[in-house]
Amino acid sequence: MMKTNKIKLTVIVIIALANLFWTGVKEISLAGELKIPFARGEKIGYVVKWGFIVAGRASLSVEPQVWNGQDVFRITSEATSAGWISSIYPVKDRSESIVSRENFSTLSFYKDVNEGKYHQQESMIFDQVNGKVIYPDATVDIPKGTVDVLASLYVVRFKSLEPGKEFTINVCNNKKNYELVVRVVSRETVNVPAGEFKTIMVEPLLKQEGIFMHKGRLFVYLTDDQERVPVLLRSKIAVGSIVAAMEKIQKN
Repeated sequence: MMKTNKIKLTVIVIIALANLFWTGVKEISLAGELKIPFARGEKIGYVVKWGFIVAGRASLSVEPQVWNGQDVFRITSEATSAGWISSIYPVKDRSESIVSRENFSTLSFYKDVNEGKYHQQESMIFDQVNGKVIYPDATVDIPKGTVDVLASLYVVRFKSLEPGKEFTINVCNNKKNYELVVRVVSRETVNVPAGEFKTIMVEPLLKQEGIFMHKGRLFVYLTDDQERVPVLLRSKIAVGSIVAAMEKIQKN
């Protein structure tokens, strides 16, 4: 049971954030924040470990597309279990976020979760004009500019990150609104399979019970440069820690 719980937490860490896109020759920005260029077709691959055990693989990717006549980014997150872990707790998760290239607010979100015997599919349409998220069976009022949980990681990459600062992001997930507080903790140099990186470590927290509320603490390490690439995600738990470390990054 303990092994199963640890693997499930691994998936939460990766999919929830868990959380790399294109601007071409121009830059995009959020009001009052840094302009940060991202490489076209950026795809990041991670190895997920619990201690020395390889629990699975995960990836984050982004592509510019046209969706319903609008210029958008399609952000995709995937996570799968590996090795003997798959025999006791198979995982195959996929999430897709469609965000506006104009202001980076979410337009659509879809997730397909398959973890052991648990299976869930969920779709959300964000009506930013009228401040609503539309589910197949419900409608939720949201503040304008609200993003989904996957897009929230990318929003962090736009921010001016200095240790001691914190900021909030409005997130809608599971038919609830959350105020995600991101604390900028420190600058650190980390080593991952892809190499050594100077990073800024941030800690995401929720003001109320929700997706980031678990017994462990989650830390995200972003490169200390304009791109803010998430090279390492680490969750402290009662027994050891779970990490998702960058193995490779592709830029078209």
